[in-house]
Amino acid sequence: MTLRLLLTALLLSLTLAVVARAQEAPTATELRLGLAGRWTEALGYRDYQTDQLQEVPVATTIATPGDGATLIRQSLFDDGPGKPVWITTISLDDPGAGASTSTSFRAGGTPELSTETVRVSAFVDPTHWTLIYAETGEDDDAPADIRVTETRDGDVLLTVKEVRPVGAADDAWRFRNHARLTRVRD
Repeated sequence: MTLRLLLTALLLSLTLAVVARAQEAPTATELRLGLAGRWTEALGYRDYQTDQLQEVPVATTIATPGDGATLIRQSLFDDGPGKPVWITTISLDDPGAGASTSTSFRAGGTPELSTETVRVSAFVDPTHWTLIYAETGEDDDAPADIRVTETRDGDVLLTVKEVRPVGAADDAWRFRNHARLTRVRD
């Protein structure tokens, strides 16, 4: 009887430790707000004409007005000699719904509105985690499932976008683009 009581107590303590740890994990919004700052490195994308990976330098600044739900991301990259391109994205998170609604602006383009579900896929601490974003939208002018995996490893942030035709099998996911960023220290 004592062994059974000891095993039950051990199982209960392990269960409580897992529950306590799960309660400590922040929301995707809290992790995203921790990205505020300056980042730089490269934007890579699959060129549909050549099916080759192209990379261009990018500088990104992420800010929050302090409301606990909004992120403002401004990215500058070079689209060819003397062709700087600014993309500004404003995101408003709804942590209760597990969603983020964003509008992206680019000079000469139509603003893009999207709403993605977002979930914490892995969490170690506030600077080591993975988020998964998902939405149905368009890619190459066709309906597509879109999945973005954002992984933070300290001062390195890797965002990978994959696409597939709407409803296609899991093996249909194809790389679309990525951003490899490193935090710039002040």
